Amino acid sequence: MKRTLVILATLAFCVSASAAVDIAALRNYAKKALPSCPDAVVTVQPVLQPGPMNFLVYEVDIRSKDDSCNTRKYLLYSQATQQVVLGTVFLVPEDGRPLNTRVAAQSSELLKQPVSVTISGFPLPDGLKSVAITKQTPVGPFSYHGFLDASQRFMMVGMRGNLRTAPSTTLRESLNTANAARRGNPMAKLEVIELSDFECPTCARAHAKVDPLIEKHLSKINFGRLDLPLFEHHEWALPAALGGRAIYKVAPAKYWAYVDFMFRNQEQISKTPFDKVLQDFCEDHDIPWAKVQPIYRSPAERQAMFEQVSRAFDNNINATPTFLINGEPTAYGPDGAFVIKAIKDALGIR
Repeated sequence: MKRTLVILATLAFCVSASAAVDIAALRNYAKKALPSCPDAVVTVQPVLQPGPMNFLVYEVDIRSKDDSCNTRKYLLYSQATQQVVLGTVFLVPEDGRPLNTRVAAQSSELLKQPVSVTISGFPLPDGLKSVAITKQTPVGPFSYHGFLDASQRFMMVGMRGNLRTAPSTTLRESLNTANAARRGNPMAKLEVIELSDFECPTCARAHAKVDPLIEKHLSKINFGRLDLPLFEHHEWALPAALGGRAIYKVAPAKYWAYVDFMFRNQEQISKTPFDKVLQDFCEDHDIPWAKVQPIYRSPAERQAMFEQVSRAFDNNINATPTFLINGEPTAYGPDGAFVIKAIKDALGIR
């Protein structure tokens, strides 16, 4: 069963579209930026209410036979700069408190736990300002990111791009897919990036179904994997991701054996302290534990992993597994058939 982390609730307060806008272009952008789903129907409609300064705002509705794919987002579009923000919106309370206090109070209410807020003093196009919303978790502080509009009355949380730039380009850059663990043909026309969680049962089933297809066609695929540990739901997902990162740095040729081991042995791993699981794997596969251990335990590596998860959430990717096929997010689907078909179609095979 797919799991998602709670993100900020959606409240729609949008500006009136006063000039002609290419709705088809906005719909195409949203379809390519959000995970594609089985038999999905995507609609884009203007919402005619006052809202974020300098933006027209549209409701994007996705309906699919895969219920976990059904979603509603808001697309904020600037006619002046072509900037797009695709995600959620909420209203910042207006009272005498400092701005960061008001944003923190509203965010704390929506996330149902205390948070701290940092607002950048440097303005982005259309007067946006970046905001970091940080909460404490059992494994350390974790930050969501958003944007305040120029009026400082609205908070936007989601992917920020430009209508002139393909969402696939924006996603690759924002997710830093260049740092993904790689195998296959780096010159292949088809790139497949998997974002998954080692403790996620659906990810294990996806690995069993999708990996044989990838393995069979490695000469035609530039395959990469990024960790997306949903650590607030899965006890050992974060250490497993950190262990994989350490192994990839110390013994990259053995990383894929580690991936296979994690997904094939989830039940047994859950019964053993993960530090022992990792050390035993290293010793069994002739990987020097003395080199892996300091990377695995490094606070900097843990922070880098948190930032990787945060980047995925910032771009509306919060379910595992998700696959990027040539930069376009694709949901796994109810049984994997959807993503397998998408990869086969990209390969030109049946």
